[in-house]
Amino acid sequence: MTIRKVSKKLSVLNAEYSKLRKEFLSKNTTCHARISGCRSYATEIHHKRGRGTYLLDINTWLPVCRICHNWIENNPTDAKELGFSESRL
Repeated sequence: MTIRKVSKKLSVLNAEYSKLRKEFLSKNTTCHARISGCRSYATEIHHKRGRGTYLLDINTWLPVCRICHNWIENNPTDAKELGFSESRL
């Protein structure tokens, strides 16, 4: 018997997320962080409150480019001060 890498429940959530992500990025094409070195074109979604409970909550999403996303992840205190991240508690 093979153990699933992803549960059935998570598989359904991932499929819904993929659909919402594609639609979201097609409507939000500009990076909203605009950090130094920004590529301007949003290719990713930063989950301001984390992915857990908020995975499908587009109100907690921020369209960003890869450079800005890396900066946000590597500078959590500054990102919170600038409004790019929120408390996950």
